[in-house]
Amino acid sequence: MTGTHDALRRFKLLWLSAWPLWTLAVFASLAAVRLLPEEEYIRAVPAAPILLMVPGSLTLGAVFGQRHRLQGTTFVCYALLLSAIWSVFASLALYADGRLITAASTYWCLLIISAVLAIVAEVRLLVERPGTGRRALGKPETLDPDLSDAEVNEPETPATTRREGYYAILGVAAGVSLLVGGLYAYDHLPHPAPTGYTWIAWTGIPINGDIAVGSAGTKLGFQIVHHQSNTTTFRLSAVWLGTPSRPLARPVTLSIGPNQTFRGALFVPQLPDGCTYRIVVALTAARQIDPLTKKPQTWSINADVHDPSKSLKTCR
Repeated sequence: MTGTHDALRRFKLLWLSAWPLWTLAVFASLAAVRLLPEEEYIRAVPAAPILLMVPGSLTLGAVFGQRHRLQGTTFVCYALLLSAIWSVFASLALYADGRLITAASTYWCLLIISAVLAIVAEVRLLVERPGTGRRALGKPETLDPDLSDAEVNEPETPATTRREGYYAILGVAAGVSLLVGGLYAYDHLPHPAPTGYTWIAWTGIPINGDIAVGSAGTKLGFQIVHHQSNTTTFRLSAVWLGTPSRPLARPVTLSIGPNQTFRGALFVPQLPDGCTYRIVVALTAARQIDPLTKKPQTWSINADVHDPSKSLKTCR
């Protein structure tokens, strides 16, 4: 039992001497969550408690000293509130910088904020540690980590209690003020120019089920809507997915100007071997990179076609 007690005592000393840095390490370990399956709830279970506690906890450690830090349920509530405020500010900072707000970008922003807060909190610990800093002259003795707060600290006076309450009120007021200021800046500062949108769709009669293609073939109309502020070069291709997959038409390169709509038609000849094929028309932007996939932006539409002269028994 003595060995276990000594081990716990050493662990407690190690934790108390550098808890902001250990907490920051826990937050940094969130990067490993990406190794888990992509189902949202699987990643959210380990990530949510860390995201909701670490930034706020480090904020409390950076603002309040060891003797005046909140405890218990009060500490948890303030940590949750401050973490939520930091998450909002991270999103506002990303938006103001013109960056895409994603889970990864928000994580890196909060990691930077948490690192700064952890450094400040650790410096406060070093300054306030017994035997160092200004308190060493009046209190040179080493504190026993096994003693309770009531045994270590002198009795709290009403003035000290009131001061702690003032600190808590000041912290909440500062957080709310920063949040209001951020929302005001978001509303009044110039925003990034809207990127617009591009899409491709079939036109004409709605496609329900398979489309019959006889010996004379058929035409399928489509349109490309380009509601963006610049002229963009696209590559248009069409294939039918069979066994094997083969091109249906030669790829075409076209440029579409701002806020223009391109209308075209795809000719589908008599189907080769088999009876059912899926036609896929793909539109790829030449110099537009999708911020999520890091690949050229691509849009596609598809339709199923069949040969009416073939029976289900002869289909392959």
